[in-house]
Amino acid sequence: MPSYLISGPKGVINDWRRFKQLETEQRQEQRREMERLIKKLSMTCRSHLDEEMTLQEYNMIHNDEDDEEFLQRYRKQRMEEMRQQLYSGQQFKKVFEITSGEAFLDTVDKEHKSTLIMIHIYEDDIPGSESLNGCMICLAAEYPTVKFCRVKSSLIGASTRFTNNALPALLIYKAGELIGNFVRITDQLGEDFFAVDLEAFLQECGLLPEKDLLCLLRERDLL
Repeated sequence: MPSYLISGPKGVINDWRRFKQLETEQRQEQRREMERLIKKLSMTCRSHLDEEMTLQEYNMIHNDEDDEEFLQRYRKQRMEEMRQQLYSGQQFKKVFEITSGEAFLDTVDKEHKSTLIMIHIYEDDIPGSESLNGCMICLAAEYPTVKFCRVKSSLIGASTRFTNNALPALLIYKAGELIGNFVRITDQLGEDFFAVDLEAFLQECGLLPEKDLLCLLRERDLL
């Protein structure tokens, strides 16, 4: 599993609840608070999916279950989640541009709960941003049930320090919760990488649909 900045889901959920309150506050205060939360998430967030696996592994050990049984059970759970998304019928097939902090919140909060959302926070002059943008265009066509988005850090009130030290960043959401946070993803992939590199990285983290489910989706579309 690649190394990235992580923390428990409880803190992420609390931060997210506060983050959502920004919708009812004045724009100036919203930007200050959003900047603080983005910085905090960039330093402390852990993949919620990884945390779930850790808890299940703990239970597995204390229940004397073997590794194979656990992995089969976990894969079955993931397959069921993906099937739910598959049969919801929603497909995206492109990268969506987010143009404001409010639109960022709407993207995360108002999408169907089964939809996986990947948001690239970028600036054009940051090394690796162009590569990640290109990769997302390719993966959006390859994984139509995943909603790929991008937003400039300046549009969501991020500080210069965040922009210079945390980008390009890839945030992954599902059902309104942050389940993956990859700050300065170039630390894992380098500055010049391709769609297959990003795909392999996300698959290793368990954050992309299974290929067999994508085949089912394509077969369904041909009917």
